[in-house]
Amino acid sequence: MGKSYHHGDLRQALITATLDLIQEDQVHLIGFRELARRLDVSRTAPYRHFESVEQLLVVVVEEGFRKFIAALDKVSGDAALSGKQRIIALGVAYVEFALEHSAHYRLMFEPQFFKKGRFPTIQALSRRSFRLLKEACALCLPEDAGEAEQRHMANLAWAAVHGMARLFIDGQWNHIKNRPEFIRESCEKFLGSLGTDGGGRCL
Repeated sequence: MGKSYHHGDLRQALITATLDLIQEDQVHLIGFRELARRLDVSRTAPYRHFESVEQLLVVVVEEGFRKFIAALDKVSGDAALSGKQRIIALGVAYVEFALEHSAHYRLMFEPQFFKKGRFPTIQALSRRSFRLLKEACALCLPEDAGEAEQRHMANLAWAAVHGMARLFIDGQWNHIKNRPEFIRESCEKFLGSLGTDGGGRCL
């Protein structure tokens, strides 16, 4: 007999099992048949909560972006931080989120979710997270810096932290023992030198 799930529990169990498969590098196995087998429910049970596997993955990605934005918002909302401190703290928060929620993170930036005209919620959440980074970059640029300059700096910052996160997640940096210290020092070096206040480095 299958496991007994109270109302709503199976939906979350499906999300959790999907994240487990991603964590195990078994993305190719994600499907209702495998998920039902893992959860010991009927093959039709997942359809009570999701119309398709794609819908399930969309929910997982949206959940990931909301957690991601919450982590970045916590930094952005700290009025005591200077421009330089804020962009460094955002970088640290970015990488820490990616490592703590690596299954979400692996899926969040998949190209399939950024096709024009599809998945508007995901794309809106993605733009919101990038806007937080761009706003921090604006504090590290001259007051007359335009949108293009802010976006360019934000893209450079994103490239730095995204690359760092992927190197950790993909196991290329397994030899690094003190990750928190390495992440902070790297963000201070890479992000702290990106912008200027018009007369020097970002303050």
